[in-house]
Amino acid sequence: MPLIKLILIAIAAYFMGNINPAIIIGKLYGIDIRKEGSGNAGMTNTIRVIGLGAGIAVFAVDVLKAFTAVTLGNFIAGDALGGIIAFACVVLGHCYPALYGFKGGKGVAASLGAALALNWQSALIALAIAGIVFLVSGRRMSIASIIAVITYPALVCFFVDDKRLFIFAIVAVLFLVIQHAANIKRIAHGEEESLTIGHAGHDKEEHEIEKEGTKE
Repeated sequence: MPLIKLILIAIAAYFMGNINPAIIIGKLYGIDIRKEGSGNAGMTNTIRVIGLGAGIAVFAVDVLKAFTAVTLGNFIAGDALGGIIAFACVVLGHCYPALYGFKGGKGVAASLGAALALNWQSALIALAIAGIVFLVSGRRMSIASIIAVITYPALVCFFVDDKRLFIFAIVAVLFLVIQHAANIKRIAHGEEESLTIGHAGHDKEEHEIEKEGTKE
């Protein structure tokens, strides 16, 4: 496989990862999402700060961009290695975007999109596990994400007969667990909060009304 193809896949996937809907939507509300709530530019913090609709939009775009990057990687390379490289680079681009000062999200939604492109069965089961844990744990998204991520390598091993994917899945898990180090610390101390829904749009409207009233 030509090295130039793998390099092009890596570059394209990284910059696709730089497309951060949480930051973009935050700007529409006059908010830097990285300076509000947990400071994470991802779905959970968007829901907490702005609202459920915005959070769902962030989730959908993050999943789609990663799915597209890995699908293109597989197609261009004609081999799973292209998808693996795209997976790694699109998640790195999401977590450490050059276009936004290398401060992005934690990579869970992007990893889901990438995993769906590599093997949809294992990805969907991991998503189902996350949903169940989310409900059982009292809507603690970080706990749901961490447990789902930890189960991913075993699911890949079950569904995919390619040792490269299994080894990569383990590396991906280690990366995502490190990304959630602060959450794990809070969980250990019983300080992790449940997911709440913000109302930034409503708050912004009230603020604008107050400003108009002041002008009058």
